[in-house]
Amino acid sequence: MASRNINDLVLELATTARLTEKNCKEQGIDLLIYCTLRTPEEQARLYRQGRATWIIRRKQRSLREGGYGFLANIIEAVGPQYGSRVTYAGPGESWHNLGMAFDAVPLVNGAAMWKYRKNKWLWETYGRVAKDLGLTWGGDWRGFKDYPHSQLQAHGNPIDFYSPSKLKAKLKELKVL
Repeated sequence: MASRNINDLVLELATTARLTEKNCKEQGIDLLIYCTLRTPEEQARLYRQGRATWIIRRKQRSLREGGYGFLANIIEAVGPQYGSRVTYAGPGESWHNLGMAFDAVPLVNGAAMWKYRKNKWLWETYGRVAKDLGLTWGGDWRGFKDYPHSQLQAHGNPIDFYSPSKLKAKLKELKVL
C-alpha cells in the first residue's frame, strides 16, 4: 500500500511538500497529499492496470535486458490487475518509489476535486505553487498529464539515473524492497 505520510519523503521533498500545502492554503486552497512513498509492488499493480498481457511482457523483457530483472519479477508476482490505466511507470520507474514524488488533490469543503476541467483554477494554482517551490508538476507534461503529481527531478525516471545495483540498494535502504 502506498504511503500518505509526508515524513516518508526524502527530507528536501518533505519540507517542500509542507510548503506546498501551506502556500496553497494561503491561496485559499486546501490540498490533500494522498500518495508519497510507493513500493515497487504497488507501482507494478498500478502499471498493470488496463494493459494487455503482451505489453506487460514487453516491459518485463525490457527491464530484464537492462539488468533490472528484480523489477520484472515484481511485475510477474503481483499478477493481473483490473481498471483503467493510471501510470506509464513500471516498478522502479517512478520517483514515488524513492520518496522523491508526491500526489495531491485540491479539496473543497473536504471533497476531492478530481476533475481538472471543472476545477482548472484549483489545479493550476496547485501547479503554480509547486513550480514556484522548484518542483516539476505533472500537469505540465506533454502527452499524459498527471495533474496530482509533483516531483523533485525535472525529467526521467530512476532507471535513467541509477544502475540496477544502485537502484536495488536505494530501494532496500528505504525498506520498500
